[in-house]
Amino acid sequence: MASVFQMLHPLIRRGLKRLGIGEPTPPQRAAIPPILRGENLLLVAPTASGKTEAALLPILHRLLTSRRREGVGILYITPLRALNRDLYERLIFWGDHLGIEVGVRHGDTGRGERRRQAAKPPEMLITTPETLQAILPHRGMRRHLRAVRWVVVDEIHELASTKRGAQLAVALERLEALTETPPQRIGLSATIGKPREVARLLGGRHGVTVVVTEAEKPYRYRVEYPTPGDEDFDLADDLETTPRAASRLRRIRELVEGHRSTLIFVQGRGQAETLGNRLWRLDPLIEVHHGSLSREARHDIEDRFKRGELRAIVCTSTLQLGIDIGHVDLTIQFMSPRRVSTLIQRVGRSRHRLGLRSEGVIIAAYSEDALESIAIIRRAERGELEGCRMHRNPLDVLAHQVVGLTLDFEEVDADEAYRLIRGAYPFRGLSQRDFDDVVNFLSGRGLIEVRGRRLRMTRRGRRYYYENLSMIPDERRYPFINAVTDRVIGTVGDEFWTLRARVGLNVILRGRVWRIIHIDEEGGALYVVPSQDPLGALPGWDGELIDVPREVAEEAAELRERIALELRRHPREEVIERLSGELSADVEAIRAIVDEVEAHLNLGLPLPTARRILLEAYEKYLIIHAPYGERINRTLGCIFDPILSEHDLIYTWWNDPYRILIEATRRLDEYDLKEIAGWLFDIDAEEAERWLWEYLEARFPIGYKMKSIAERFGVIPRGKTLGHKALEELHHRYRDTPIYRETLREALKEKLDLEGAKEIIEAVSRGEIELTWRRVREPSPLARHILEKYADIEELMAPIYAVPNLIEYMKRSLEARRVRLLCLECGWNTESRVRELEDRPRCRRCGSGLLTPLEKHEDPERLHSLMERWRRGEQLLGDEEELLREARRRADLTLSYGRRAIIALQVHGVGPITAYRILSKMHRDEEEFYKDLLKAKIQYLRTRPYWDENDRRPRD
Repeated sequence: MASVFQMLHPLIRRGLKRLGIGEPTPPQRAAIPPILRGENLLLVAPTASGKTEAALLPILHRLLTSRRREGVGILYITPLRALNRDLYERLIFWGDHLGIEVGVRHGDTGRGERRRQAAKPPEMLITTPETLQAILPHRGMRRHLRAVRWVVVDEIHELASTKRGAQLAVALERLEALTETPPQRIGLSATIGKPREVARLLGGRHGVTVVVTEAEKPYRYRVEYPTPGDEDFDLADDLETTPRAASRLRRIRELVEGHRSTLIFVQGRGQAETLGNRLWRLDPLIEVHHGSLSREARHDIEDRFKRGELRAIVCTSTLQLGIDIGHVDLTIQFMSPRRVSTLIQRVGRSRHRLGLRSEGVIIAAYSEDALESIAIIRRAERGELEGCRMHRNPLDVLAHQVVGLTLDFEEVDADEAYRLIRGAYPFRGLSQRDFDDVVNFLSGRGLIEVRGRRLRMTRRGRRYYYENLSMIPDERRYPFINAVTDRVIGTVGDEFWTLRARVGLNVILRGRVWRIIHIDEEGGALYVVPSQDPLGALPGWDGELIDVPREVAEEAAELRERIALELRRHPREEVIERLSGELSADVEAIRAIVDEVEAHLNLGLPLPTARRILLEAYEKYLIIHAPYGERINRTLGCIFDPILSEHDLIYTWWNDPYRILIEATRRLDEYDLKEIAGWLFDIDAEEAERWLWEYLEARFPIGYKMKSIAERFGVIPRGKTLGHKALEELHHRYRDTPIYRETLREALKEKLDLEGAKEIIEAVSRGEIELTWRRVREPSPLARHILEKYADIEELMAPIYAVPNLIEYMKRSLEARRVRLLCLECGWNTESRVRELEDRPRCRRCGSGLLTPLEKHEDPERLHSLMERWRRGEQLLGDEEELLREARRRADLTLSYGRRAIIALQVHGVGPITAYRILSKMHRDEEEFYKDLLKAKIQYLRTRPYWDENDRRPRD
């Protein structure tokens, strides 16, 4: 069979030869013939499979072999806000080689270049969806756009599920209304689920041929679950983290050192900063890359990585797409990628060439994280990707496009505008009523003028249109300021500022924990101080984690059930060894999952699955184990809230992909559980929907969501800061307007899954899903995943089933601590790890046993100076005498109890008084000693609001 390259113009074949391309890739073989025939086409193919050339080469052939017309012939649309430099260089090559002028137009294009394009347009214009919105009404560019014959939409999967996709779909209809003949539409997409939906978005009223190709490119995935060894306990002390976290950092470093270039993907910017900071301390050749960095900073990191000056980059989705950043031979995913498509796209960045095997390692942080990662890998290997959930009839997009049409034509018939907009797939179900409501709203705001059924442009409408080209919210960033140094340590966005920021809150930012001490409402800043308390800390970044879909959550639950079945049939170690090989995971990952499953079953509890919901009551907490993914569980939580509120039985609730946690107003008993099960699940679909709408209108944070939508309707300036009260007023101010309806519609689409939740409730009522409930004396291992995150329960610090391991872990951790000892007799001091100390430490200078272990913030020279002043009878000022007295208490303990006293004083929350009480007890063995230390730590954590920060003694 002759190569499809033979079908192309000789100049193109010579260009391919110059590039060293001899044979077409599978996507090129499949796509070039139908594009040459003029068919609209969606090409779905994996990364690095030659998609761009598959679309571009036949278009260039048709351009070269047809009559060349003045104007823009090819419109190449890329969703990347920061233009892909690799793509640009490839397109420029073909333009130069074939004598076709290629131009770029985006938000940063200078005024001079814009004027030049308006006077003499390029034959191929590379632009973004937002810039297409800008040039469609532009008088100078409109006459050039009439010549467009081909439209290529690159990375269309990035747009399909967002409002940018709905906006682009209408823009393509507006473009078609302008051109002499309908342009041929070609879409390029990474591997996705339900490609025909994306094809409809691309085609509008036109049919689209869908070509899905499997690349000749193997993938290899594996899950690793690092566990701490001796070196990790030392590393943990050096990095001020836990041994488990240190083991993960150590393993990442080993993988990086074993490869030439590595991308380390994380779940969000906060993780990128935290992980990047600690990895940088291990290896300065590891950098951080995410969307909050400036474009110049990102380009600098990319260039240094490409030149081999960096070993690895810790990154977010900013490096997930097809940016050429050099030869990556390994991708590491830190914690679950949460979606199959995310895993495939990220791992595909390694060995970014056809025929080379892409390799990815997922570093799991806990047992459920490992389980979810395995489920995602299994779905990836079967090619089961998530489908696309498009926005249907988004009213803010509609408002902007109606105004855009008045700018396109200066005056447009309302019925013609309605017909054109309905031609875009996301608006195919747009009702006449919704359209008229939006038109009337725009008219009332002066954004259009209505005369009969004619819509006319206004000067105010023109300004609104160009100020709202982007559907991406303009989120203001609020600085976190260190109140001690007045330095900005980071920023957070509107969501955090509006919904979570409060005085006293602990927040993780740049790898450290900070406590908010003041919120400057007028200046828009948060003042913080360093906090020694890591409990309850929230990430400093907003809404970054993508939702875990239902399919992944259900598969993870089925894996648990399968493991339980295997354990009933075969010896434990045999199951672990066999599943490790079968499930692309190391032995420790499987062992952690098996341990959790066994511990859960040993409590006499059934495992939750897609066909079994477990209600577990512990004290005043109700855990509804429902492995249906983030959106369904969030929706169920919204439905259950008003139901339980009617019975005064709910204080608050949370959810994750596998469960819903409800904090009740009192302790729950067996009778409560039976009643609650009936209240929550003995309802029909119609009732469920009614309860949801009641919750959304009464309790959902409407104001925050409504702000960005009101901006896109032009009633609030973009980026304006609104306080809590102003946000709450939006709810009432725009209640009976399209703004209110769009806010609820967007919440349903982006955060919730009403149809999925109704399906679950109906399946329970039909008996297809088993509903069971238990009251427990201690929370199950599966419940701990959500309880430890949200509930304030001191017992959760020490799972009963894991106490022996916990004691050993605590012992090794404490013995790995670095401690500085100061001799109160002569001032000699030394630093060493606790395990290296003698049982009865002595001063190497004077032989005294009066050694005090110093706190990290204490200065040995200052403390020795205070001791000398006290001996000379000088008066000590302020808290100096108390500091010296505290140091002497610690030294007395060391003198009396030696190394064991130093160990006790390293425990968080254990001061000299508590240490003495523990040390003076008779312990049969070390385990009893460490158990007492653990109990003391738990007691401190439980009562910490009533303890003094400095000496950890109860306040009077």
